[in-house]
Amino acid sequence: MPPGKRHEAIIELSKKVPGLLSNLIAQATGEEVPAHDAVRHSGEAANLLVPIERLSDGVQVFYRDESPQLAAVFEMQHATERRKKRDWPYFVAAMELEHDCPAVLIVVTVSAKTAAWARKPIEFGFGRCVMRPIVICLEELEPGDDMGFMLLFALREKASRGDLEQLWREINTVPEDLAKLYADIVGVGLFGTDSYEIWSDLMKIEDIRYEHPYAQELIAKGKAQGEARAILEVLSSRGFEVSDRLRRKITGCQDQSQLLIWLRGAAVTDDVERLFSE
Repeated sequence: MPPGKRHEAIIELSKKVPGLLSNLIAQATGEEVPAHDAVRHSGEAANLLVPIERLSDGVQVFYRDESPQLAAVFEMQHATERRKKRDWPYFVAAMELEHDCPAVLIVVTVSAKTAAWARKPIEFGFGRCVMRPIVICLEELEPGDDMGFMLLFALREKASRGDLEQLWREINTVPEDLAKLYADIVGVGLFGTDSYEIWSDLMKIEDIRYEHPYAQELIAKGKAQGEARAILEVLSSRGFEVSDRLRRKITGCQDQSQLLIWLRGAAVTDDVERLFSE
């Protein structure tokens, strides 16, 4: 499955399915999030007044009587990535400072291998400080009858027809606007896989053509993100160090024609700075 599309679909589910993030925390830790009466998205930036800006996939803040109770940083991780183990403590510390409340990191992975890597404690400060992320592996998820869990479970590496049929039945029990949104997000996340064909067949049986605006937006973002990752991987394989400034420029670009130019150039360039200044 193209990582960019699944990546964006899972992030979108974390934002659009009520209670999904708090339910994931409860299943992974056995603990409930603090009592709250509102949940707000705090954007994707963990940005302090320092020269480097780092971006997480999402942040939700749980409020009670307008007072922050918990900030949950959300990260979708497809593979092991050494840099992330340096970013994650930063995200949590930044959110605690910004919202003046406890913060946790939730990492969702597709494979058990990536989950095992993400679960390893992160040591810093000469080993005196330790951070343990909350890790959810889609292959290990127990969906039960929870709509949010079923939506995530459908986006694992190989979703069965039975799982998708059950999800389809459940989606058709919610209000039409939500049904259209959920169906489109799942379709985007499954695009390019055998499971996508099954999902398309289910929609055709009901003679439904969902074209929620989020679908087109997620497809475009997924393509751009996949190409940006490819550029970074090519440069890394050729031994180039990519500065934080250039990394932000690459991952922030949504112009697919420009990304393709950079991708071709990454394979042959001998001057990274010049490649991205042209």
